Amino acid sequence: MQLTHLRSTYDITGPLLMYVGNLERYQGIDLLLDSFKLALTKGSEARLVIIGGASEHIEYYQRHCQTLGINAHVDLIGKRPVEDLAHYLAQADILVSPRTQGHNTPMKLYSYLDSGKALLATDLPTHTQVLNRHVAWLASPNAQALSQGMLHLIQDQDLRERLGVAAQALIAKQHTYEVFSDKLTGLYDWLQSHLVGDMQPANLSFE
Repeated sequence: MQLTHLRSTYDITGPLLMYVGNLERYQGIDLLLDSFKLALTKGSEARLVIIGGASEHIEYYQRHCQTLGINAHVDLIGKRPVEDLAHYLAQADILVSPRTQGHNTPMKLYSYLDSGKALLATDLPTHTQVLNRHVAWLASPNAQALSQGMLHLIQDQDLRERLGVAAQALIAKQHTYEVFSDKLTGLYDWLQSHLVGDMQPANLSFE
C-alpha cells in the first residue's frame, strides 16, 4: 500500500489529531468524537484522522460524524500496514488514546511515546500504568475534560513539544530497546493471530 501524506491528501492545514487502533466501543471512539465536537465549537481549526477499524465500524462512525456535524473535520482512513506506523505518527501534532474500559496497557502507547508527539489520554489505569502527567495530558473520561485537553494542546505548541520530549525520555529511561522490542514482537504476534486471518497482511489495529 502506498504511503499517504495526510496533509496534502486531505487538505489539512491546522493541527492534526490522530487516533490509531480498532474501533471497538471500549476504545472510547464515541467519547473522542463527542470531545472533538466540543473542541470545534470553541473555534479550533483542528482535524482528526482515525486510522484502523473494520469496515462496518468505519461506516458506523462516518454516519455518527455526520450526525454530530463534524464529518468535514474527521477522516476515517481505514487500516494501514504495521510497518508504516511511524510514518503516520510523525505527521500528527497530537496522538489520542480515549479508551474508556479495560485495565491492560494498549501496546500502541509505546509507539506513541517513542514518536515524540504530544499524547492525550484518559486518566484511567489502562493508561496510567505507563503514563504520567509529565509525559502526557491525562483527562477524566468525559467529553468536557477531554475536549479541554485537546484545546490546551492545540493552542500550546511549546507544551506539545515538552510532552513529546519527556515521552521519548521515558522510553529511553524505563523501557530499554530489548523490552521495547519484546513488546513490539508481542504486538506483531497479536496482529498476526487476530488480523491476518482474513488474508489482509499486517493491517494495524494497535489495541
